[in-house]
Amino acid sequence: MIITASVIFRTVHPCFLQFLQKMQKNNEDKALVRKLHNPKPWRRDSAGGLSRPHRDQRLQTVTDNAHDLQLAALNNLGLMYAQGLGVEQDYAQALQCYQQAADQGAAQAQSNLAVMYSHAQGVAQDFQAARKWYQAAAEQGLPSAQSSLATLYANGQGGEADYAQALHWYQAAAAQGDGTAQVNLGVMYANGQGVAKDYARALECYQARAAAGDALAQYGLGVMYANGHGVTRDAQQACHWYTLAAEQDHVHAQFNLGFMYSSGDLVAPDAPRALHWYERAAQLGDAAAQYNLGVIYSAGQGLEKDPAKALHWYLAAAQQGDAAAQYNLGLMYATGDGTEQDEAVALAWYQLAADQGDAQAQYNLGVMIANGQGTIASDTVAMQWLELAADQGDALARYSLGALYQAGTSSAPDYARALACYRQAAVQGQVDAQAALGWMYANGVGVLQDFVRAHMWFNLAAVSAHAQACAGRDFVAQQMTPAQIAQAQDMARTCLQNNYQNFD
Repeated sequence: MIITASVIFRTVHPCFLQFLQKMQKNNEDKALVRKLHNPKPWRRDSAGGLSRPHRDQRLQTVTDNAHDLQLAALNNLGLMYAQGLGVEQDYAQALQCYQQAADQGAAQAQSNLAVMYSHAQGVAQDFQAARKWYQAAAEQGLPSAQSSLATLYANGQGGEADYAQALHWYQAAAAQGDGTAQVNLGVMYANGQGVAKDYARALECYQARAAAGDALAQYGLGVMYANGHGVTRDAQQACHWYTLAAEQDHVHAQFNLGFMYSSGDLVAPDAPRALHWYERAAQLGDAAAQYNLGVIYSAGQGLEKDPAKALHWYLAAAQQGDAAAQYNLGLMYATGDGTEQDEAVALAWYQLAADQGDAQAQYNLGVMIANGQGTIASDTVAMQWLELAADQGDALARYSLGALYQAGTSSAPDYARALACYRQAAVQGQVDAQAALGWMYANGVGVLQDFVRAHMWFNLAAVSAHAQACAGRDFVAQQMTPAQIAQAQDMARTCLQNNYQNFD
């Protein structure tokens, strides 16, 4: 929102608007007289009148005041155009007025011009230009510009992030009583940005503004009490301050309240309250709240399952780029949960999540492509996605890769790579991979035949009642001596005791 001038006109008399427009035109037609012609100086006469220099000084003061008034008029006219006060909103006209006044050093106009560049009002968004004009106004001591400049430095907008500069300008603005700067100073002290972490100073900054109703300060206090930062962890105080901020539509406070009541963190679980605050945050566009609502309706946490509502909220979050929501949408379309089954749509959502690095989406995408679900089958493309998921430690992806390498459907079988993939998955406890390793050792595929190791892997998978592993264990046991079976059983126990580390 445009930073307002010292005078706000709720209703504008047409004559006053004409006066401002005339001053704007005069400013365009000719420059103001900045200094008077100064011939030979006069001296004080016998009647006690002013000498010429004193008259010049007074005239200069009058002229300077007139110049200041004209700049203020230009700024106010820009404000009127920007906000549509008495005239049709016109950012182009506002920009022109602000620019004229800013070029002549009017701090408020410089700040308002920066706002327009920052928010792309009548001009392409340009944080470098915004930083330039905020800097000009800040150096003249305008606290709102100092605070906004600090924010650009803190967020790295218009240049590299610079916490030292952010701290400097927040301190300058806070010293003049700027509330936003005071709160943001608290944020910097709480997070140790540009300054040593200091919860006591953060608390001091937050308390002053929270009592005045500042939502960000109230949220900051809620965070401190919820986490015990500089204060004793206090559920009641955390809820109190979060609630005050949340009632002012502070979306992070609303989300945190929803999380506290849904997870039972600090407070007793309360599904209706969790739902209330998540919905408040979700309606304000918070993707995390939208995703959590999808989870609640999908799983029926504290209420009846509602796949249609789950789909609605997952979609809202997914459209904002939430990878987990995109994955869950893919799963719902793949299985027909809450919607008509549509493998092509499922594939599209998996693709979006996979492109963001979601390992489960990469795995499911690979499986669908391998099976030709919603697309043309391609082992080559499938293996690319499975490799990405496997590189992130996904055990199912490692097992599936092993199966593709062993089958060699699009090329010759690669038993060495199959064995490596199976083993990676097997030591993560993936029972299909353990059974597959058992059969490779039992049959000597890609490795020397070894009934002891085959029995060990079959035995480990059989703990989970894996049917093929149980059959394999019985098969190899018939080929083994009692001593070999005892050795295999000892290896399996050692494997479990060592969590699959250093067992063979």
